[in-house]
Amino acid sequence: MNKEYKKIKKKLIENKNKRVLVLGTIGINLQTLIKKLETGKLYEEVLDDLLIKNYGYINTRYINDSEKKKIEDSIKIERGIPLFSHKIINSDIIIFIYVNPKILRIFCIRERVSYFQALNLQNDLKNQLKKLSCPVVNINLCSNCLDVETIARNVYICDEEPYNLTDRKVLKEYYDDENMEYYFRFPYIKIVSNIDDLKRKQGFLLIINENYLNVSGYIEIDKHYRKLFRNFNLVYVVTRNKIKNGLFHLKYTNIYYVNEHFFDDDVLQDLYFNYILNIKNIKFSKKKMLLLNEINDYLKNKKTIKTNEIVNTFKVHPRKVERYMNDLNKMYKNIGYDYVKNEWYIIK
Repeated sequence: MNKEYKKIKKKLIENKNKRVLVLGTIGINLQTLIKKLETGKLYEEVLDDLLIKNYGYINTRYINDSEKKKIEDSIKIERGIPLFSHKIINSDIIIFIYVNPKILRIFCIRERVSYFQALNLQNDLKNQLKKLSCPVVNINLCSNCLDVETIARNVYICDEEPYNLTDRKVLKEYYDDENMEYYFRFPYIKIVSNIDDLKRKQGFLLIINENYLNVSGYIEIDKHYRKLFRNFNLVYVVTRNKIKNGLFHLKYTNIYYVNEHFFDDDVLQDLYFNYILNIKNIKFSKKKMLLLNEINDYLKNKKTIKTNEIVNTFKVHPRKVERYMNDLNKMYKNIGYDYVKNEWYIIK
């Protein structure tokens, strides 16, 4: 969702001298959004501070509705400090975060809130905004993510080390109607004893110890095993080597190298949701698609190639070569880069 977050940040900068309300339904973690944008206040925190200031506590059971409403009505948005809220507050401009219902369901499962309550609130906010006179900027979260009901949820483990993972953990999506419960199972843990057992297997994540691989070195592993690993969205190669920050990602591949031997359900769940929420459909213009196909045909007879050869052959700017190779890799998963030899290599 980085593209959408950048749009929100741009609007906040453009309206830094106005009273800005960032509005969204439940299920959207506004506190996380504030941290990501590095600006703003959360409505609930402002309300709690006022309740403490006026009553010395924040337990609303001991405050009658009229007193609470009086406090809520006293909340004002400061200029230059946007307020993030699930309810409409008087402001100069409103940034409304609308979430595609399919994505909203994923948000609600992740945040453990009712999907129907979130959907109804979003529709209600949308209708209320039509009646307001102040400007409204709509930010649509409509990532082309895969449905949680159909995406592969298998996690394969090829390692002797024990992992703190639960097979078929049930995540309950909370509905208002108890007769309409939706159960979401993740992960489905599969254990294999050797690398040959991974043939024709597929899933979300593969955790494999480097000792099970017949070659050493990051690039060599990519060259030899990319075709075997391409049926997994992510591959974690567990290594004993000291890797900077504990995580190393080989560019133009789905393979990560980690020196941690511990995975738990919460880490795995966050990894899964973050992945499916950021999947985008690949779209290219006809002109660009023709060029990419020409480059791909040219590479079929190559094992390695230098950037300058691509520049001279196709008369493109050197800075665009990396972009084109990255696009080819997204489509065919056949490109890697050897940063030691400074050359591209092609995976057949």
